[in-house]
Amino acid sequence: MRLPRLRLPRLRLSFEWIGALGGRTMLLYVGYTLTLFVICLLFTFPHELLVRRALSGVNRGPVEIDFKSLNLTYSGYEITGARVAAVPDDQPPYVECSRLWVRPSLTALLRGNPYDLLLYADMYGGQARGEVDVAGGGLNGWVQWHDFELNRYRPVTALLDEGKLGGKVSGQLTFEARGNNPAAGQGTGDLSIDGASISAAKVNGFTVPDLKLRQARAKFQVRPGHVELQEFQTAGDINAQGSGQITPRDPIQESVLNLRATVVTGLETPDAIKALVALIPRPAGSKPDTPITITGTLSAPRVR
Repeated sequence: MRLPRLRLPRLRLSFEWIGALGGRTMLLYVGYTLTLFVICLLFTFPHELLVRRALSGVNRGPVEIDFKSLNLTYSGYEITGARVAAVPDDQPPYVECSRLWVRPSLTALLRGNPYDLLLYADMYGGQARGEVDVAGGGLNGWVQWHDFELNRYRPVTALLDEGKLGGKVSGQLTFEARGNNPAAGQGTGDLSIDGASISAAKVNGFTVPDLKLRQARAKFQVRPGHVELQEFQTAGDINAQGSGQITPRDPIQESVLNLRATVVTGLETPDAIKALVALIPRPAGSKPDTPITITGTLSAPRVR
């Protein structure tokens, strides 16, 4: 028994209406006009106002994010004068960027995530780049920096009454924070300072001997409320190594120290530095590499 065959009517698309509108030329004109409209809309949209309103909902704590100007370019947002500073603004900013570029990650966009952002920055005479993902209300990512000039970082230079700092800082940090409280986040990283030096300096009215280090390295972990120095070491006029904790405070000079280290001089150590190391209190009969404890604050450390 043969089943009856159902024949569906054939659909025929007619594009005769295009000819009525001017044919292919009309379509190209409409496409060009729409594309031009979208481009003009993107570049005339008040992006800066929108970002400032978004930041107003974030800047409700002791730390404020601000910038001078924001423009949309072909490579993403270009931000000038970006800074992260304490409130009230009577201390040097924690972070300053002369120029910062932000754009979505194309790989993340293809996966349906528009909240993954790539960052590039010119700051402190060097460069930085990183990636930040703010999807789901969290915050995680990484950042790398190269050849930051130590004498341009104002929170450190503010520790000196006078004098000069030298050296270039490089490193990296991986971080993660959940919820709406970035201060509760954590991270791991490392940094190195090449050619660190201090000369003609005074701190709290006291003269500091000139000091040069070929290199200083540190590995650290950022925890809620404190920074753990897993290890640090220096090579140069002073050879030191140790570990411990630093509890950040505002201003940064009041950050609390809890470190344990060994400090040893060498043949190239200047006499002024040797005399200063010799003043470190040590138990009677102890060796030169006996560990010492450093407490107090950055502006007023205590050694024993």
